[in-house]
Amino acid sequence: MNNIEKIKFGDQLFDLVPNGVKLGETGGTVTFQKGTASFDQIKALLKANVEISQIALSGNTDWAREDLVYAKRLTEESDYVIGKDEDGVADRKADVIIAYFKTPDLQERVAALEAENAEIKKDNESLKTTVGTLVLSSLEV
Repeated sequence: MNNIEKIKFGDQLFDLVPNGVKLGETGGTVTFQKGTASFDQIKALLKANVEISQIALSGNTDWAREDLVYAKRLTEESDYVIGKDEDGVADRKADVIIAYFKTPDLQERVAALEAENAEIKKDNESLKTTVGTLVLSSLEV
């Protein structure tokens, strides 16, 4: 079935359930079909994720958000009704994950900035080493 919108966490795609995105300005939930990924794999993906994107039926990105973080709450539900079978009577069910998101609090923002700063310092040290090597090389010539 290709007529299902998708949700993308980082580079990983999942099938959305109907009305599966309930995100507001400060967070909310995304309900999606679990697929073949394990609960722990999804949890690790969400912890590491920096972007959430909704992919339309056309394959184009409807929207993307980088302002939300995983709220450390994940629910798995079996036999979640995702629609009707082709006969229009029987329910079609799937195992789904409900992931909770929020805007980062002050401590999380500070931690992210410190991590970014540490990466910049590491890059600067690498650049200094490279420049030092180049200067020594030019002096030897």
